[in-house]
Amino acid sequence: MAFDGVTLYHLKEEFQSLLIGGHIRKIYQPEADEIRLLVNVGRENFNLLLSANASNPRAYIAQKLKENPHSAPSFCMVLRKYILNGTITDFSQHETDRVLEISIASKNEFNEPVVRKLLVEIMGRNSNIILIDETRKILDSLKKVGTTSSRYRQILPGRDYIYPPENNRIGFFDLDVESYENLLDDYKDQPIERTLVQGLLGISPTIAREITFRGGIDATLNISDLSKKQTKYLYQSFCEVVNEIKERVFPNIIYLGREMLDFATMDLHHMQQDHRIEEFPSVSVMLEEYYFRRDKILRFKTHSANLYQQLQTLLKKNKKKLKNLYQDVETSQKNEKYKLFGDLITANIYAIEKGMESVTLLNYFDPECGSLEVPLKVNRTPAQNAQAYYKKYNKGKTALVHLDEHIRETAEKVYYLESLLTSLDQSTEFSELDEIRHEFLHSEFNKKALTKEDRKKQTPSKPRHYISSEGFHIFVGKNNYQNDTISTKMGTAEDCWLHVKNTPGSHVLIIANGRFITEATLLEAGTLAAWFSKARSSGNVPVDYLEYKFLKKPNKAKPGMVTFTTHNTMYVTPSIDKIESIEVFEDKNES
Repeated sequence: MAFDGVTLYHLKEEFQSLLIGGHIRKIYQPEADEIRLLVNVGRENFNLLLSANASNPRAYIAQKLKENPHSAPSFCMVLRKYILNGTITDFSQHETDRVLEISIASKNEFNEPVVRKLLVEIMGRNSNIILIDETRKILDSLKKVGTTSSRYRQILPGRDYIYPPENNRIGFFDLDVESYENLLDDYKDQPIERTLVQGLLGISPTIAREITFRGGIDATLNISDLSKKQTKYLYQSFCEVVNEIKERVFPNIIYLGREMLDFATMDLHHMQQDHRIEEFPSVSVMLEEYYFRRDKILRFKTHSANLYQQLQTLLKKNKKKLKNLYQDVETSQKNEKYKLFGDLITANIYAIEKGMESVTLLNYFDPECGSLEVPLKVNRTPAQNAQAYYKKYNKGKTALVHLDEHIRETAEKVYYLESLLTSLDQSTEFSELDEIRHEFLHSEFNKKALTKEDRKKQTPSKPRHYISSEGFHIFVGKNNYQNDTISTKMGTAEDCWLHVKNTPGSHVLIIANGRFITEATLLEAGTLAAWFSKARSSGNVPVDYLEYKFLKKPNKAKPGMVTFTTHNTMYVTPSIDKIESIEVFEDKNES
């Protein structure tokens, strides 16, 4: 859900209850687009974070703090000049728009009391933080907006502050029956969801879908397609949602499986089915957790992008090489005809003369004894032509022996590179990314010289840890180093090891601990093996399983590469529901 007017309304209420009367003791600017105010209220200190980041504009009371630069940027210095040691007297929201106004009482250069306002505009790429005086003149802003960027509204020191354009939208608290009917008339050819978003100030598509859901109406219907009864139900559900916004705040993050989808500050009925809702004690705690996790995901993708690209390039190159090698095998296998040509020439040497371009001979090796045309070189004797064909045949035969070796080596490289990419897709922590990068740098594919930092031994991260429905501990490797740990150090002879057949994926280990491993636990572990593999989206995935004692790691084998004997195979179809039903083992010592 976008940081909309509903979120800001609930956040404003929270700020009013906690920060009114607070003194601004320190002002920092940890990022180019982010301000942090240290607000002292009684014996408590609060860190009020205000961000105008184009991708993630936000405001909340922060617990996780960033380091501050050694020298303060100019906007930070301006804020220190005008509002440091000031007292927060009010928080307000312009209409129901995404503009937060923080009123701060301080003194001017003549020691006279004045009230200045710090405005936080949460408007996507147009987000800004602006300081204005009591006459609403702009003292300074985080981002300057000149005439080249906007003719309607310039954000420059000395200019009068103008609110962002509302485009004739109505505040969602101000909508009554009459304005509702006018709204429907103005947007009669538009879908309902777009009408609510474009016609009401501060309403996001998520809230619009919630209103239509509660009214039992399809959000994609045009206004003109609504019956009178549906029009009435839509207004009733709108009033129900607005009353709930006023009376209750419900900070929550919404998940689909373990994937974080959205956040909300109210109970979204249309998101309850098939989604998991995590509740939070306050809007600030919820927002910080949401943006912290989201930022972590984005930073992880950014840090892993270069390695991912390198692996993809190498994989593409080796797959192309493997394809060419198979084509060479097909070509070499056709060399059998050269031996046949040589044999037929030798058998009929008396009937062939030098200077002939070709000769049609009876094929003694054909059960039907058909004729076969054999091409000849005119400048060679029959014996020389036969020798040339035998030489060509022997050359192809030798090539086949070498091709088999090259194919085996290249196929191993393709498998290994796919295993690294699978590990990269499954990783979520920077420690795991470092392990994969470390493994790649020490592999045959890295042509660059290793630095002193690269040569450092990696501290191994922990595999995933699950508990089966019958209480067995199950470990799942996220990368080849973890797979090595599982397959060489963690098991005993009676334990059970699993891996998807002939496909890159996680090594899985069931710890028997003196108990007989049941079929239910075996199926759960097999489902984990299939899910955390390249075959995740397939059905009926073959999974090999065996006793740990039959597992062996060959000398000088790459990380995560093992051999085994005496195994069985099961077939499973992985799904997110099955994975979610398996308990994750929570241990603070492992985190």
